[in-house]
Amino acid sequence: MDTEYSSKATSEISRVLIKSFVKLTLAGLLIGFFHAYDFWIGLLLALYLVYSIIKRWQRNAEDKMVFLTGTLLGGIFGVCCELWGIYYGYWEYHDLSFNRSFPYWLPFAWALAFTFIYQLEKDLFRVLAVSKMSTKIILSLIVAMIFPTYGEIITINLGVWTYSWPFQVFGVPLLAIFLLVVFHTGVNFLMVLICKQFGWKNPVFNP
Repeated sequence: MDTEYSSKATSEISRVLIKSFVKLTLAGLLIGFFHAYDFWIGLLLALYLVYSIIKRWQRNAEDKMVFLTGTLLGGIFGVCCELWGIYYGYWEYHDLSFNRSFPYWLPFAWALAFTFIYQLEKDLFRVLAVSKMSTKIILSLIVAMIFPTYGEIITINLGVWTYSWPFQVFGVPLLAIFLLVVFHTGVNFLMVLICKQFGWKNPVFNP
């Protein structure tokens, strides 16, 4: 019985991880190959984001307010970080029209980054039956380190942007990896506070 359960759990974990890597790969390739057409990429990502929100509202999902709030926070704080990095020349986006330095798709990409990581953590917590807070934190840190970095490796190597920081791994500086972890775990921590404040029960932020 234990062997059967373990086999099912392993199969489900593999399915969740493969699905996540495939989605991230497709998004990275889309942005990478068509980054010169950033308006249309932005429109496509915006439509997908609206579709995701409407879909949760239509089925009256229990986490719809958590989903919406985290999406807005991810987009807003992500844009703030981008403006900071671009202004100080820490990274630069390429092939933008009218001498712009800020792609149209960035706000929607950051918002969708929250939805991606949130859903992945939610699925992993469920499949692994994680209940201890320390285990959740460690798993969240691992997710925040691996998946955003993987997405950046794809887009950077397809010429979307470059970092000026040294000590890079396939184009992604170690400092950037650290800051990505800080960003995503910081948004998670803020969501924990918000969920507790409003009494929103959630398997990731307020079980």
